[in-house]
Amino acid sequence: MVIVSFLVDVLDVVTNLVVALLTGSAVVFAEMAQGIADSAGSSLLVIGQRRSARPRDAVHPFGYTREVFFWGLLSAVAMLVIGGGLSAWRGYQQLVEPQPLENPLLAVAVLSLAVVTNSYAVSLSVRKLAAQKGGLRAAFRSLNRPLVKGALVRDAIGTFTSVLGLGAILLYQKWGLVLFDAIGALAAAMLMLFGSLMLMIQARALITGRSLPEADLVRLHAAVLATPEVDGVNHLAAIYAGASEVLVDADLDLAEDLNTVEIEAVLDAIEISVRAVLPDTRRVRILLNSPEASTPNARADD
Repeated sequence: MVIVSFLVDVLDVVTNLVVALLTGSAVVFAEMAQGIADSAGSSLLVIGQRRSARPRDAVHPFGYTREVFFWGLLSAVAMLVIGGGLSAWRGYQQLVEPQPLENPLLAVAVLSLAVVTNSYAVSLSVRKLAAQKGGLRAAFRSLNRPLVKGALVRDAIGTFTSVLGLGAILLYQKWGLVLFDAIGALAAAMLMLFGSLMLMIQARALITGRSLPEADLVRLHAAVLATPEVDGVNHLAAIYAGASEVLVDADLDLAEDLNTVEIEAVLDAIEISVRAVLPDTRRVRILLNSPEASTPNARADD
């Protein structure tokens, strides 16, 4: 979906650049700025996706999976600075020094095309997210899959800005007021500001180790306790460790009469149960408390 979003953005940038020069429309210029911001954002996400796939090493013993969150933050900044900033500048310029548009029907045509292309990209992202999480609402409540959701947010913003721009140009044609063109560009800038803030909030939550939703933790807790040899759960946590990866940390009390071989079997069974509940789990770390030991034992599985 990131690649589809990138191709849509390139098409929008080229067509909108030409039409913005021919018509002098601030709205079309704002649409071009939004396309440039989305292209830059998509490129940053692709870079983050590839860098996060690098194997772990001595410097990063748990791998680079969380690096994708940093590149997601840069993508949001690109939308704010490039898209929102350029759109606001052009809208303000048209507001204080209004210039009549040339060939407004050309602007209508390119904005109509932008509505169609962005809507198609949005529909692809929506279907992918809904299929993965059992519904769009459930997909947005969870914070994983940031690449697909980031592409969806940007394409949705692109659709809304093109719809607003189309309306602004139609109003200009009807009333002949350049004010509508300026307001359309400024409204597009505000939408991009809102979208970038949404992506920044998501990136911050992921970078700082946001927990999985409570419903997932409840199911995880029940799955661990369902193991017969587990007497109690002292602590259980799960956070997003990458674009589609989860880290689970558990502190458990096991039955006292287990030998080493049996404990290994119990740990394997717990890991299988965890992965059945959370298929995206990358690593399971389990601390075991024993009344006969002064310190807990630990196990981490990839």
